Amino acid sequence: MPDDAQKSFTDDYLLYLLAQTSAAASHAFHSELESEGIPVSTWRILSSLYPNQKINVGQLAERCLLKQPTLTRTLDRLSAAGLVERIHETTDRRGVKVRLTGDGATLANSLIHKAKTHEARTLSSFSTQERETFIRHLRKILDRSRET
Repeated sequence: MPDDAQKSFTDDYLLYLLAQTSAAASHAFHSELESEGIPVSTWRILSSLYPNQKINVGQLAERCLLKQPTLTRTLDRLSAAGLVERIHETTDRRGVKVRLTGDGATLANSLIHKAKTHEARTLSSFSTQERETFIRHLRKILDRSRET
């Protein structure tokens, strides 16, 4: 770490550190997904719907960090591949929810196993208590950020 005279603003700026940490920690797992021909967006959708979530498209877009048009195109592809299905709400004809098919759940389960293995490697230097505290603090930041 550079001394204070050599430091830039971003060296200690929380949002930059969170973004850099996410990118660095995700890189190996995302590369593994890519080597299997699975886009990160597909991973995010499948894992968000696993094991048996039924989520409307707007909520799913938010959860997956995708813009709704991008999500819709990806859902079209996943639906054609038999991994997800759209359910039209009977009370609101415009309302559409998405859920995994059996094949989608099988793929998601396999990917989640790989993600948990990657996460364990990433956090291997943390004690159980440190990991729980770290995740609790991240959730608190996320919750407070959503309040604004």
